[in-house]
Amino acid sequence: MNLQLPAGFSQLLGALKHRAARAEHELEQRLLPGGGDAALETDFLPDFCRGEVVFNVAVVAELLALVIVLVMPRDFLTPSAGQDLLVISLFAQWVALGGTATLCYTRRILNRLPRLRALVAAFLLLLAVTFLVSELALWLLWGMGKVSSPHPEWYANFHILTLTLSALVNGMLLRLFLAKHALTRHIAAEAHAKLLALQSRIRPHFVFNSLNIIAALTRSAPEKAEAALEDIADLFRMMLSQDDMLVPVRNEIDVTKKYIALETLRLDNRLRVEWDVGTFPRKAAIPVLTLQPLIENAIRHGIESLPEGGTVRVRLQEMNGRIHIEVTNPRPAVRARTARDVPGQSLENIRQRLRAQYGDAALLHTQEEIGRYTVTVVLPLRGGDV
Repeated sequence: MNLQLPAGFSQLLGALKHRAARAEHELEQRLLPGGGDAALETDFLPDFCRGEVVFNVAVVAELLALVIVLVMPRDFLTPSAGQDLLVISLFAQWVALGGTATLCYTRRILNRLPRLRALVAAFLLLLAVTFLVSELALWLLWGMGKVSSPHPEWYANFHILTLTLSALVNGMLLRLFLAKHALTRHIAAEAHAKLLALQSRIRPHFVFNSLNIIAALTRSAPEKAEAALEDIADLFRMMLSQDDMLVPVRNEIDVTKKYIALETLRLDNRLRVEWDVGTFPRKAAIPVLTLQPLIENAIRHGIESLPEGGTVRVRLQEMNGRIHIEVTNPRPAVRARTARDVPGQSLENIRQRLRAQYGDAALLHTQEEIGRYTVTVVLPLRGGDV
């Protein structure tokens, strides 16, 4: 027997579903930080396993226990304020840390839900933890002989009080943590977008400079142009295979050496490079195209301006958990210097990329001496495994 609903009833159900979905979306826009930002949906809830979150929750629980002891009338508690604070603090910490641990282990599952449902589920989980800890506390008090029954006459009022406090405090904390998490992700997304924009500038710059080398060789040394084209093809192949923001130090050195070989075809014995490379962990990584622009800067604003050429010295060392890169090149005397000899946008691009990638943890500084120019880059060591 097939039961068919009237057509009008089916339309009514569809309209109700549509209105419910629309109401849920509007409520989500009002309650949740970030609104409808799709970037936040894949990682909506913050990481409750982080030490900072656990510490903040424990501090709030302790402050709440202190407020309860100070606000509650003395005839409601025991004569000893110190004992009251100890007992209430212990209870509050159980609830707080138990709820945090629950969200820590269920975060991955909750983040798969729609944002509003994930928030409601997290809120209900915290209330459930509060109820379970409250129930456990009553049974412990009964086992210790402090109460005559695990369900004393104030049983219902106790649960109402603890659940009400839990709802108020957890609601505020969830809202605070969500807002902070959304702000952190928004800042990280902006920094990543800025880094991508800076990164997108450096690759075309590299390509144009390489093509200029080919053009110069075609005019001055046609026999070397073919070898240069092969080097450029190898170089572009290496670069196109590096899509990540960070690449192993050794890969960056290989790309730079290929570029130096290309410049050597053009400058011949005017260009000499001395390497001093220390031992790095196997997975130690730096931002892609960090070293090569430093060498290019040394050649463009140093070696090319000297008729006799000179030696570029490259030093890479790992010291105290940081990567030190130092590039030194000769340069013309101050009186003979032209606008071309002044380092341009390449160093500023590197500086901005480092700031976007590492913040204040990385630095780039320059040092000018008579006839010599040094650029030093210091980065946090990322990666491991020697």
